[in-house]
Amino acid sequence: LSKEQLISIANEYGSPVYVYHAEKIEEQLNKLKNAFANSNAKFFYACKSLTNINILKLMRQYDANLDCVSINEVKLGLQAGFEPNQILFTPNCVDFEEIEAGKALGVHLNIDNISILEQFGNRFGNTYPVCIRLNPHIMAGGNFKISTGHIDSKFGISIHQVRHIERVVKTTGLHVAGLHMHTGSEIKDVNVFLQGLDVMFEAS
Repeated sequence: LSKEQLISIANEYGSPVYVYHAEKIEEQLNKLKNAFANSNAKFFYACKSLTNINILKLMRQYDANLDCVSINEVKLGLQAGFEPNQILFTPNCVDFEEIEAGKALGVHLNIDNISILEQFGNRFGNTYPVCIRLNPHIMAGGNFKISTGHIDSKFGISIHQVRHIERVVKTTGLHVAGLHMHTGSEIKDVNVFLQGLDVMFEAS
């Protein structure tokens, strides 16, 4: 967008005004799609970054999936036109009722602590698949506040608790459909991702 276009928009709609470049968003998403063209990779828009429903509808139009961290984000995604199987619900430190609400809406669930995992397994057994979010104990990210995979992070079940996960799965019959990991944001070192993959492969 040129300076002249932005000034024209401000003159028409007043300021402050937020302007989003749909074509640029599509261009960035297509870079990811093209990079993984020969795979079955799926891309999820983390709607916590911006929950403007028009942006959500745009991402739906561009065939992206949706990552949500609260039940209200899940509901907004459904309102924007996403199907339940296109939504990944990854809450942190929420009541079990919010997990149940996600299940009732039929979305994919990520569970990130042993207590919730055990409650879910005891309540639902193998009737509803879940993913487990692991904490890989990797320090990475632009700064400490956006580093989510280090040993002191509240996000995810420690990789040192894999035996506890196995115990819960065995005793409850829980259906584990996948593993999830997030080490942080603004990561510029590709080795962080390779290290994370090593942890994932070992855990699986």
